Amino acid sequence: MADISTEVALALHWDFAIPRHRISARVDGGWVTLQGVVERAYQKSCAEADVRRVPGVIGVRNEIAVRTAEVSGQTNLLT
Repeated sequence: MADISTEVALALHWDFAIPRHRISARVDGGWVTLQGVVERAYQKSCAEADVRRVPGVIGVRNEIAVRTAEVSGQTNLLT
C-alpha cells in the first residue's frame, strides 16, 4: 500500500467536484491539513470527506477558505 500522503493526493485528485491545483494537503503522523481556496462550500466539505476515508488518517484540519469569484477579484462576464 502507498503511503498516506500519496493516498490523500489521489483521493483529492479523483474527486471531480474539487478544483485541481487549488487545494494542498500536508500529512504529519496521520493528521492531514488541507489548505487552499475554493468557490463553493461543498468543495471544502467534499475534500475533507475524501481525506477522512483514506486508511491511516487520524484526523483532518480543514483550513480551506471559501471565496466566491467576485470576492477573490474575478468577475463573471456573462451578458
